[in-house]
Amino acid sequence: MDDKGFRRFVAEGKRVPPGLSESTIRQHIKTVKEFETLLRKRNAKKEFGNATKNDVKAFIRQLNKKKADMWANLIGLLRYSRFAGNEEVELALLLTLDGYDVLGKLAEAVVKDVGKKESNRILKGFTLPEFGTSPKKFPKVTKEFMDRLESNLDQHTCRRILLTGVHAGPPEYYLDERKMLRQSKDVDEYLSKRRKKMIKELSEHMKNDTLFYTQRIDKKALDFVKKNPEVAGGVRKGDRIFQTKIPYMMIEYLGEKDQTLRRYYYCHCPLARESILSGLKISRDFCYCSAGYEKRPYDVAFGEPVEAEVLQSVLRGDPVCRFAMRIPKKYLRKKS
Repeated sequence: MDDKGFRRFVAEGKRVPPGLSESTIRQHIKTVKEFETLLRKRNAKKEFGNATKNDVKAFIRQLNKKKADMWANLIGLLRYSRFAGNEEVELALLLTLDGYDVLGKLAEAVVKDVGKKESNRILKGFTLPEFGTSPKKFPKVTKEFMDRLESNLDQHTCRRILLTGVHAGPPEYYLDERKMLRQSKDVDEYLSKRRKKMIKELSEHMKNDTLFYTQRIDKKALDFVKKNPEVAGGVRKGDRIFQTKIPYMMIEYLGEKDQTLRRYYYCHCPLARESILSGLKISRDFCYCSAGYEKRPYDVAFGEPVEAEVLQSVLRGDPVCRFAMRIPKKYLRKKS
């Protein structure tokens, strides 16, 4: 592996979170070397650059046998795949990691919120899906989780648990949001900077033909975001910021006429997306989990948890997913 090159890539902080610790970088390097050892065992001519999704599956089987920390290992492999430019490995890892631990973390959030005794009563017998479970099987498990929560807890408590942003990453991933706000004269300027940053990022993905998460960006997709400021980074109206989620598969979404398929291509949630096609009814409030993800940057920017509300979601049958975040009063007092 290219140890020095990878370190320079990490230091740039463009396609990895900024400020990764030395111990994290070393763990990533160790994982890549283990993966490359597996590649050579499978084929003497194999190297990271020509590794495939099947090699990723073999590595996952190896990690499972060792009972290794899946996230710590695979996130390192993902970040190196971006450095190495191996899109097949990157996409395979993204699809594997997408939402795999969300229900487990939500279960932990239940324990933290209502206590161990009550959470044991609510979740007794509930089994988390195994790593590598097919996305088509997730909605049934998600429905069971929500049914258990809503039959035992009031709506406010359920929403509070879902809003914890278990899949948003740690606050330090969003320190640039805090910096942008501090360097802005008001919230509107901060949001304008967010939109410009988003459009610049998508433009670079289109120019370099790289993946934005799991999707490609073409001119039509970029133009769609440019014309929708709520999608690009949020718009303030009064004391609230309105944000519409960017479609999960924009090219497919923009080219589709069937409304059900459009909702399917729009949805980001691997735990519920397949229910749009199967017709399985999952609680409408499950989308507060997505709201928790959307509000995390604002929590960090404003230095305190913000109130968030789901206004629309494709899981409910709406054409888009739209959220509102309440701006803390002290920031409104400073604005013209």
